[in-house]
Amino acid sequence: MLQRSARLQYLLLAIVAFFALTHLYLGFKQNFYTQANGRYLARVPFFGNTRGATLTSLLPEATAAGLKADDTILTVNGRPFTGNIVLSQEVRHSQPNQLLDVTFVRPGNSAPSHASIVLAPIHTQATTLWGWIVLTVISLLAAFCLFTGLYVVLAKPRNPHAWLILGILGYFDALFVSPSSLHGPLVPIAIIWSVISQTAMPLCLMGFGIYFPDRSTIDIRFPWIKWLFVLLIVSLMPFDMLQLFGHNYNFALVRWLDPYLNRIFAIDTIASFLAICYFFICLLPRIRTATGDARRRLRILYLGTSIGLAPFFVLLFIAIVRKTDVGAAMPEWIVLTIVGILFLFPLTLAYVVVVQRAMDVRILIRQGTKYFFARQSIVIVSILLTTWMAYNISRFFSSSGHHRVVDVVRIFGIIALFFAFRFVFSKRLQQRIDQRFFREAYSTEQVLSEISDEARTFTEVAPLLNTITQRIGDTLHVDRIAVFLRSGDTYHLQLATGAPLAASFTLPATSTTITTLTRGRSPANVYRDDPSSWLVDASEAERTALADLSTELLVPLPGRKNLAGVMALGPKRSEEPYSRTDRQLLQSIASQTGLALENAELLEHLTTEISHRERISREMEIAREVQERLYPQVYPNLPGIDLAGFCRPAQAVGGDYYDFFILPPYRGDEERLALALGDISGKGISAALLMASLRASLRSAAQLQPGDLATLMRHVNRLVYESSTTNRYATFFYAELDPETRVLTYVNAGHNPPLVLRGTETIPLEATGTVIGLIPNVVYTRSAVRLQPGDVLIAFTDGISEAMNAAEEEWGEANMVAAAQTLLTQPACSTTAQQLITCIVQAADRFTAGAPQHDDMTLLICAIH
Repeated sequence: MLQRSARLQYLLLAIVAFFALTHLYLGFKQNFYTQANGRYLARVPFFGNTRGATLTSLLPEATAAGLKADDTILTVNGRPFTGNIVLSQEVRHSQPNQLLDVTFVRPGNSAPSHASIVLAPIHTQATTLWGWIVLTVISLLAAFCLFTGLYVVLAKPRNPHAWLILGILGYFDALFVSPSSLHGPLVPIAIIWSVISQTAMPLCLMGFGIYFPDRSTIDIRFPWIKWLFVLLIVSLMPFDMLQLFGHNYNFALVRWLDPYLNRIFAIDTIASFLAICYFFICLLPRIRTATGDARRRLRILYLGTSIGLAPFFVLLFIAIVRKTDVGAAMPEWIVLTIVGILFLFPLTLAYVVVVQRAMDVRILIRQGTKYFFARQSIVIVSILLTTWMAYNISRFFSSSGHHRVVDVVRIFGIIALFFAFRFVFSKRLQQRIDQRFFREAYSTEQVLSEISDEARTFTEVAPLLNTITQRIGDTLHVDRIAVFLRSGDTYHLQLATGAPLAASFTLPATSTTITTLTRGRSPANVYRDDPSSWLVDASEAERTALADLSTELLVPLPGRKNLAGVMALGPKRSEEPYSRTDRQLLQSIASQTGLALENAELLEHLTTEISHRERISREMEIAREVQERLYPQVYPNLPGIDLAGFCRPAQAVGGDYYDFFILPPYRGDEERLALALGDISGKGISAALLMASLRASLRSAAQLQPGDLATLMRHVNRLVYESSTTNRYATFFYAELDPETRVLTYVNAGHNPPLVLRGTETIPLEATGTVIGLIPNVVYTRSAVRLQPGDVLIAFTDGISEAMNAAEEEWGEANMVAAAQTLLTQPACSTTAQQLITCIVQAADRFTAGAPQHDDMTLLICAIH
């Protein structure tokens, strides 16, 4: 689920992911294609490295053609050698044993010379199985590191530590893939990512050592040290970027820089190495001084980083000394082992940031042992048995001649052994290892069944809570459990095991803790060091109460309507964080407990509830009668104008509103007819109250602002805004009709456009402003339309046009208009406006066919004769 207020971070993450995944894709494509087709692909015969077109290293085929170090290449196959991309394109379009023609100049001889190089294949023989394994493992490591970094930021987008981890882990893909070996239109993106990631890694690792989990005392005393590394390494990044782009595309761009590149690379390497060392320097002192969860995280980080990186740094040092690629000329099993150990590094970084509570190193090792032995080892044994069985069956059926009885018995024995291990021994072995290495496994179904049976026998709260907390403590090995129960608008501490019961421990219903649990309806972790945690927004009193109870997990006890209570669980004896299975078990127990608590409360308050419901029923009936009196009881009688209105609330009372009334003459004009139709957001009593407020506001404002509809609407909007809550508003249509000129002047505040039916033509009266009551200051404009004899104005709320049948299909505005136009041709429905309203409502009811009404249905009709 995307965290709140993290849109900017997710946008930045998307941009980073695009660059990183582009580099990863191009690298995977190039490496595996070269590995599979190396015998048929030509290799680049020479390199300029930091000297552009001047050669610094030559392969045997280039030497055999007469080229020497310090020669400067002028053309390749007749193309000017302006950048390495020219050479790579010509080699890529050639095959082994084909000629590559080059012209060059040799130092001391200005006359160009010519050479023809017989291109050699990248691989002289097919790649061995070990080669494929090494490439696959290295590629998986690069992908695993990158995706781990992206996942950590996705999980914790507002946590700076997560971004530092992404900067660290994004480096490994760039380490194993050189951008100079890539090709295609996306190479510039790969080059940019390669430079950024290799610059960011030492800085992010240093920053992680300084700031995780809190700022290092060394950095507090000497903050200038980190800025020295940052300024030095970042200032060298443009040179790296310029060098890569220049040597790849245009040597002339960086010819002035070539003499300094070796020194720049040396300074960059030394600065990066010292920044990495500073990571360990800042980390070590805090391991000794930190306490609790912070110390456990730092110890895990230090051990995981040291074990994961030390063999790799040795391999990297050997490559630097030999001036070869990482792992070149090394036994493949050593490279594979070191790369496998390197997986521990990203796992460690992700673990210490993402988990809500770190375990002690010894417990973490024990948990890891349990995981690998109980799950992975059994899976591996099953795979080996499957392979062995398939191999023997294949040999049995492929061998010619008569099969001996002993061979048949052996095949059936192997099959029997496989199924026995798969369905019998593996489950028993899982349980034995689980009990031996960690704690007793529990049966979720058994625990739930027992608690459900016991909960049904209690009619009092105290025995129920004692039983539930004791079973949870025995099952999950939790010593400290507290239960808060709701009483009015406050949750009071009712029970605490392993901690003193303090009467002052309360949680208001409006507190961050309660609102978080009510909104989430699932267990919530209590982690105080996470800047993205919900606990950051909690009050000091809440944090103190939860800290005094040693709370690590809050479990809501849901009722039928409200949160019945909260269960606060302390740490496990093993210090293991609560697993997903634990949380699922606790959520199921909490659901049963919440229902049991409500049943006890309902039993106690049953008589009061019945009386209360009877009183509410009487009050609702009175409210319905009052609201019906607010609608026009007598329609204005004007020559040539026929009016009708209809409203059917979805509940006893509703939020739709329509009105007709006569306005007094203004500036010598005749009396005018006012027409109004509104739809209040929501339904029920609250909507009905706002509807009454809107009616009163409109009638008073219409007398004060005659003729000026825009000003009138602004005044009504202000009155409704001040008399309603922030989430309440109304769509509203108001019009004034001059009976003499038949000019209808109107303002439409975000309402469904009323329709003027003129024969087969339909004229919508579109919105001229936004809804009322939502924003205090809104500007409205008025519009006007001249009605003609025979015109029919139909104003409606969406309860009419969006009426749904049992299949949840809407009637639709188009069907409503078509029905109205058809009904206007029928004398039984078009003689009066009231007949037309009745027929339209009947048409809507025929469509819904008795389906429940979801919204208030309101119609207003003004017919011109």
